[in-house]
Amino acid sequence: MVESLELWIERLVAGGDGLAHLPDGRAVFVPYVAPGERVRVQLVEEKPTFARGRLLEVLRASPARRAAPCPHYGVCGGCQLQHLDYAAQVEVKRAVIREALLRLGHIAWESPIPMRTGTEWGYRSRVQFKLSAHGERWQVGFYATGTTELCEIETCPLLCPPLADLPRSLRRERPTLPARSLEVTVGDGATLSASAPLAALPTQPICRRIGDFVYTYDARCFFQVNWELVAALIAEVVPEPCPPGDGLALDLYAGVGLFTLPLSRRFRRVIAVEAAPHAVTFARENVRQNQVDNVQVIAEDCGRWLQAQVAALVGRVDWLVADPPRAGLENAVRRTLAAIGPQHVTYVSCHPAALARDLKFLLAHGYQLTGLVGLDLFPQTAHVEVVAQLVRAAQQKNIN
Repeated sequence: MVESLELWIERLVAGGDGLAHLPDGRAVFVPYVAPGERVRVQLVEEKPTFARGRLLEVLRASPARRAAPCPHYGVCGGCQLQHLDYAAQVEVKRAVIREALLRLGHIAWESPIPMRTGTEWGYRSRVQFKLSAHGERWQVGFYATGTTELCEIETCPLLCPPLADLPRSLRRERPTLPARSLEVTVGDGATLSASAPLAALPTQPICRRIGDFVYTYDARCFFQVNWELVAALIAEVVPEPCPPGDGLALDLYAGVGLFTLPLSRRFRRVIAVEAAPHAVTFARENVRQNQVDNVQVIAEDCGRWLQAQVAALVGRVDWLVADPPRAGLENAVRRTLAAIGPQHVTYVSCHPAALARDLKFLLAHGYQLTGLVGLDLFPQTAHVEVVAQLVRAAQQKNIN
């Protein structure tokens, strides 16, 4: 294995690593670099078609490089892009979206990809701390890069102020519970909800007002983490006006109803489908508390429910919103969605590669991609949210 070598970084790829090429043509991936840099690298893994390297020295730095503000950066595995100024981070993510569509979906999207941005620090309203008993106290932090070993932290600059101070207070707690992780979320008025009452943390639900609606949930529920941009996300998913505006809308993977409630103002009837029982309970409560009378919340796996409802839904769905987990749409959901044929599909994705795969399928089965917007809900990390808008073409291809 080569002890060290000089490389030119061509660009950053999904995950935040820099891409370079070895003299024999193999791709090599290097973390903590910037496009255009000349760096000295030690290879730490070699495969027949690619290699991975460890940064030893920056020989010619990019103008976008900066000193990472967090003292844990490079050890803690939470962030991948703190060494880049924020404008450069946004451009990297825009390029990652476009490259995923082209390489994995064979979609040559020529139009601009707008990027919605907010503050780059103190934006996270939810956190999952990793915990480990250490004598008479807890060790508190996140997984170290590339491992499941705990990196103990003093604070995290990505967290909202009520959350940022928790590591210090949790460390003083005597470890009396067999917890390996602790989830905490913050609501209006800096109220907290935790998945366990460590350090006397409350576990009751919290509330967030977003636009015209109040959402109630607790730390066990998924809810978008970016305090500032969640309203912008809703606006991209449920734009005004939202034609046709008088029919049926489906909200798949609905969670506690983040998009369900705004959809209720645009459509005569909304069906929200969610598999997690806890989220379903809060979704129904949010429908009741917001005095919405045209929403039905279904406690069911999306794929199973769609397959059971094909006959009732074919040609009758005006608007469908899908906000699946990181892995994207299950095969049953993709195929049944195409069979049902909603007039408009809004796809919310936190994984451009999964998005590209699913869009490729939908474009091959009667849909046209009409809009793409990126939202940087996770500054300093390699993650990016994408909202894709699709419309049904005049004729749908046969599904085999």
